[in-house]
Amino acid sequence: MSDVGIVFPWWFILGVALMIALPVTTAIMVGLGVAASRARRRGRARRLAGLKWSASIVAPFWLSGLAFGGWYVVSEIRERIYEARHYFTLDKAREVDGIAFPAGTWVALDEDEALKEAELPAGETVRLRAAAWQGKLEFAAPAHAPNAAHGRITDGTLATPAELDGIPCRAGDRATFFWSGRLMECTLSRDADLSTTITAPDGAAQVRKLRCMAGDTIHMAGLRPAEVEGCRLAEPVDVDAVVCAARERILVINGKLSACTFAEPERFGPLALPAGTAVTYYDRHPSTFKLPPRGASVDAFGLSLPAGTEGSFCYRKDVLEHLSVNEAAFVVIEGVKLTGWIDFDCGSFRSGQLFEDTVVAGRPRQQGERVSREDLSPQNGG
Repeated sequence: MSDVGIVFPWWFILGVALMIALPVTTAIMVGLGVAASRARRRGRARRLAGLKWSASIVAPFWLSGLAFGGWYVVSEIRERIYEARHYFTLDKAREVDGIAFPAGTWVALDEDEALKEAELPAGETVRLRAAAWQGKLEFAAPAHAPNAAHGRITDGTLATPAELDGIPCRAGDRATFFWSGRLMECTLSRDADLSTTITAPDGAAQVRKLRCMAGDTIHMAGLRPAEVEGCRLAEPVDVDAVVCAARERILVINGKLSACTFAEPERFGPLALPAGTAVTYYDRHPSTFKLPPRGASVDAFGLSLPAGTEGSFCYRKDVLEHLSVNEAAFVVIEGVKLTGWIDFDCGSFRSGQLFEDTVVAGRPRQQGERVSREDLSPQNGG
């Protein structure tokens, strides 16, 4: 159940209540007016005075409800006018912000009445950037586009294969662009050689080609024009003396290897990890690893890690922060089998989940219970 709620100010609630009560207060005011008119004609001064006092009590509520109701009606009219001017469906082919849309296109304009979104009818296309597009399209606000250009596409679905910024993009998939107009993402229609810059530890930069695999979504670098940041490799590549495997994703950020799957056994900080291990780096420091789902256990940090185990290092330190072990497997710490999420205090064990019913410090504990370093300290190896 959602705990998100809307809280209205007291004056708004009061105004709504008075507006709802407006028929009643109006009827009372009309009744008092009729009664006062009769009393005046018949010369009943005392009755007339009482009716005036009654009207003076009801009138503020009636006027407040009337004023709030009038404000609400005017606001609704303004909202409908705004929606009619900013969200509409074309009844005939028409040009909006320099783009020719077919009849039946739903159009959304921003606050400045610049093109924000458009959704084409089924089977219809529109040409932008020398490519055919279909379905829903999104456009950059002129304030964000170079030279305050209108009608610059930022997101859409290609109707036919297209070369965008020289990159072969597949039909039927989304392509997105940075506000600058450069390609951000698309799905490759064929294998493609894309450039990326690798910066060595001594600062020397080298432009490399990555063979990216067809059918995968590529991510281009925002700060490095025409350079790929991430893709699935069509063939292995050696980056910073690490061989990254084909058919797996690679990520290069700011010229540094950020994510890779080992094509062969590699060193990862203090660890020797097998081929098929997926790893991430932070500023060239080991960050996280995930062992292959099948294979022999790996000896690391004095533990025997089963296949599929995930782990992370503490920030810029070659010591464990946590392990995540498949609940069908376990690691042994202080003679106790632990599984699931296991926390470390930058190297030393903090807490973990019992793999099976276990006697801990002379007390029976159930499978799945969490135990801490203090619980295991009396174990001293079993």
